[in-house]
Amino acid sequence: MKKIIQLTLFLGIMSPAFAQTTTVDDGIATCGVPVCSMSEQMTALKAMNGDQRGMFAINLKAKFKDASDQKVLENLYNLSLELGELSAERKDEDWVVRAATDLKNTIVFNLAKFSDVNGDKLVSYYKQFGSQTSRYNLIAYWQTQLVKIEDVATLNELVTFSEGARNHSISVNDEEWVARAATSLITDITIKLTQLDPIHEGLYNVSLNDVSQSVGVLPFDRIAVLDSSSSKNLVVSFINSKLKVIVYSFSNAEISGNKVSGLFLSTGEMANRFSFEINRRTGEVNGLIESTMNDKIEFSGTQLFSTRTVFAGKAPKEVSAKDILGTLNGELAGVKGTLTIRSFRENVYSAVFTSSNGSIVLNFQGKFFPKNAVLSLTSNDKIKLTLSLRQNEDGVSAWTGASFSTMTGTYTKAFFNTLK
Repeated sequence: MKKIIQLTLFLGIMSPAFAQTTTVDDGIATCGVPVCSMSEQMTALKAMNGDQRGMFAINLKAKFKDASDQKVLENLYNLSLELGELSAERKDEDWVVRAATDLKNTIVFNLAKFSDVNGDKLVSYYKQFGSQTSRYNLIAYWQTQLVKIEDVATLNELVTFSEGARNHSISVNDEEWVARAATSLITDITIKLTQLDPIHEGLYNVSLNDVSQSVGVLPFDRIAVLDSSSSKNLVVSFINSKLKVIVYSFSNAEISGNKVSGLFLSTGEMANRFSFEINRRTGEVNGLIESTMNDKIEFSGTQLFSTRTVFAGKAPKEVSAKDILGTLNGELAGVKGTLTIRSFRENVYSAVFTSSNGSIVLNFQGKFFPKNAVLSLTSNDKIKLTLSLRQNEDGVSAWTGASFSTMTGTYTKAFFNTLK
């Protein structure tokens, strides 16, 4: 039987119809893509038997497995779709159908690798794969590329892709390890984003739904999320801004992908937990709080302020620690004073703001990001001060930014001159 199959393939390869299609790549010299006339190519494929179509797909995959040109890939993608439909229509043997599918998977994989990174487009490619192995391979590819990526826009698109990939794998009943791989990619991207683009950090205006307003607890209308410089990780406060009262407070909250969550357990106080999702494009949030006293309090809203606005833009020059270690003159929350910065341990920066009359003294600790020229400081997990070195329209460079409070849910501008 094996000899018969081999003979059939040999005869197929030697046939005029097959010879006509082995020169598919000659089209690149003629029209810039492998197949100049899709209709003529499909006419030739229809004249073949199933074995010939299978070998055609196998040879085509081998020839273009490393192709990266977008026009070439899109041309081959269209061909692979028509070839797959033809093999199904002609009821070709399983290996022939698989060959057409493998060709399509290879081309789609290269399109996903070499196209501009667009989250929605990557998800659409992901959904076209014919096997969970191919889907997993695309996740694994971007996992290996992550270490090289520091562009915030690209990372945000990859979050969209990872979440869409996870949802699709769950919906088509892929084995659990595929969805876990997508979740792992989301986590790793989040770690980079929280440093390069901390959209989660800041203030949110929110409102409770009708049912939640009648649960009998003090309502909140603002959320403050602070990326702590201490071991507390994220500090999240739910605030009644009119009364300046903290309704719920969480330390050690976490962010994974676009989800922020936290838990508070105590033997002497009410236990509760929260979670909310952030739309990274619009700043909208939707979430809930559950406690021992109340089953569920649902809320939604929009972002009022984010420290990502301070991270935005480019530094006017390359900076290092020497550009911040010393005393800066400026203004914080409308109060004139000085910000003195020191470093007593590598990559840890301590600072003190002292008002001009000496009545206000605030101690800070935090991080410095030389590449973005951003200084991120926290005072007792209650006040966040974020500054970036930027150039104004007159060409003057200064440290500008803002501070916000997890106690009151308010933010104000900050400004300091560069070191002399």
